[in-house]
Amino acid sequence: MDPMTDEPVQDQSTASAEWEKIRYLFQDSLLVKTSLAKLAKDMGLKCPICNKAETPEKYIGHSLEALAEWPEFYGKGNRLEVLVSVIRESLALDAPFSDMVDHFDKVVEQQKPALQALEDLEIPADFPVELANFSNDTLSLCRAEGIGTLARFIEFAQQSAQAVIIDGDYRAFLNALTQQDVATLRQFLPVRENWRGLFLAESIGHVAGQLSDRQAASILQAYQISTTKPAWSPDNALGKGDTLALIAFVKRLVEPRLERMPNQAQQLRHALQSGEAARVRFFISLQDPGIEALAAAIAMAALDLKPRFKGLIGRLLN
Repeated sequence: MDPMTDEPVQDQSTASAEWEKIRYLFQDSLLVKTSLAKLAKDMGLKCPICNKAETPEKYIGHSLEALAEWPEFYGKGNRLEVLVSVIRESLALDAPFSDMVDHFDKVVEQQKPALQALEDLEIPADFPVELANFSNDTLSLCRAEGIGTLARFIEFAQQSAQAVIIDGDYRAFLNALTQQDVATLRQFLPVRENWRGLFLAESIGHVAGQLSDRQAASILQAYQISTTKPAWSPDNALGKGDTLALIAFVKRLVEPRLERMPNQAQQLRHALQSGEAARVRFFISLQDPGIEALAAAIAMAALDLKPRFKGLIGRLLN
């Protein structure tokens, strides 16, 4: 129906009841902060009050009766009906929301296996999402939505029918978590097969996996750790200034991981100070010699350990 036509308006009580349902369902939509102008345009609706600065979020926190008293609507014809139409039609096009009337009870039931799995695997529910190995797109969305912990991430992914835009991470993560598939879960969290809890070696391994070939070559050369991977050869390393900046960068990435696992951080420091054999043993669970070597170099940078040899790092840091 074109909201600009002069068809009979709904009974006020019916309209209010419909609005309560609409605004209840819309509060979980990722469209809540989308421009009303864009929503109206996408649906071919004419909305005289819709502009780029207006979003559904401004209105869904208020009852229909309260909105009717606003200057934008009081005595302004059917403007309020137009607004309701835009939000209603957005909700209708957002098909997954059509079955969400009873979603809270269902969500609680759905969350139980995932949250129970965290407990079973001794993974803290308050583990920061920023320290998980999610894609940049997923982390950006988490920041925008104020999602800081695994528990909140699980809640958001299962409540939001629009969560499919999280780059696929959330589906793979939740499936692996509920099935306690640690082999897959270790892509996202610093976990270890046949063990419970979180591990610093795996966490630093995630950082290693995020570096480019040139960054990896630079860190390895700086700490004189050899590798058989051609792309990580010293010939591909950055210059002195860029290497110093890279060392500072990886230190910032690793420091919160050290703080989160202080006992393991102390074990790591001892291993690095004890020589190559102890260092190799600490990172051997990563099951990739190249990543193990790079993780060790990253750890040395993060812990400000100066090598016992003369070389590039000596010239850089002295």
